[in-house]
Amino acid sequence: MGKSPLILAALAADAVRSLKIVHAAGHTAGGTGRFDSAILTDADGAHYIARIPTSPSAGTDLEVEMRVLRALNSPNVRLPFQVPTMLGETRSNIGERLVVFKLVYGNPINPFQVQPNAPLSHSIAAALVGIHSINPDLVVANGFSSYSVAENLRLRVAELDRAAQTGKVPAILLARWEEALEDSTLWRYQPTVIHGDLNGDTMLEEGGEVTGVIEWYRLELNDPAMDFKWLVPGVEHDLLDAVLFNYQLSRNTGDSRIAQRAIFYSEFGHLQYLLHGATMRDQYAVEDAVAQLQELAEQAEEGLLPPLTDTQAQALLTPVAEVIDFVERTTGSMPIIPEDRVISGSEQPVSEDTDQIYLTGGPNFDDDSTAPMDRL
Repeated sequence: MGKSPLILAALAADAVRSLKIVHAAGHTAGGTGRFDSAILTDADGAHYIARIPTSPSAGTDLEVEMRVLRALNSPNVRLPFQVPTMLGETRSNIGERLVVFKLVYGNPINPFQVQPNAPLSHSIAAALVGIHSINPDLVVANGFSSYSVAENLRLRVAELDRAAQTGKVPAILLARWEEALEDSTLWRYQPTVIHGDLNGDTMLEEGGEVTGVIEWYRLELNDPAMDFKWLVPGVEHDLLDAVLFNYQLSRNTGDSRIAQRAIFYSEFGHLQYLLHGATMRDQYAVEDAVAQLQELAEQAEEGLLPPLTDTQAQALLTPVAEVIDFVERTTGSMPIIPEDRVISGSEQPVSEDTDQIYLTGGPNFDDDSTAPMDRL
């Protein structure tokens, strides 16, 4: 059983002596139990969150996040949203570490419910521009993880090989992802500072505007497309396209294949979930991942998944070309092809030069650094 909110409140009062706590309520963002957490209300009506990690891995993530937040709250970083601010820490009588953060207000974002032309879509793009415009020197100076294109590819290939050995990944998906990993034109990007775990629970909104981003323990220098994978719900990608359009207007990176890599990472996440379940010997997670992979394989077999490479695009075009040829030969006229079946395999050349924008100036697993919460 986790610690009661009253115990957490007492420890928080010791960690931040200026707090006058009048109310404490238990809190968990997703129920995985990585932290014992409580939302605290001060006498002035302000809200805070106190957390104690419940496992060594959660403790490691908390330590990394504290380092990241100290860097992000420095005068040299400016972001268009709030990030958690650490106010103090203490230890329980058995050595457990408790940390108090100022609460970041906001509600979870459901990508299925965000209209592509809505203000929130534009705000998501601006938030991503802010994250990806952080100077990479911040990563280097603080010793955070950094991956070159080649290192990223080696990791993904290793994951694909490990998953293939389980015998639980449909062959059509293994072939699809192997072909994508071998397509050098797909992987021309400039490594960028990324959040690393963006989703509807870590990017918060209020009133159609992104108000905060939480859970920063996976910040690293890597492929910017990773931060877009949560915008790929189902087989429709209107929101992804809309966010990327506004994002690229500001960033102008010349990265013409970022959408395809975002789709790749979204699909590949099911494989990573399988590997995680196998590593943790979590049979439920393994069975859940297998069901997800099977559903994805069925979509691939039905031609519902978008092409990741030019070869896959051509494969989708071939049946359409055969129909056109047959109709022309038998009727002497060109058939009308619905717009949603016309697929272009052409790509704009990828520029080797990348314009970096640095902003300077003033300031799925559960993590309770803040709570999605309406203002009280």
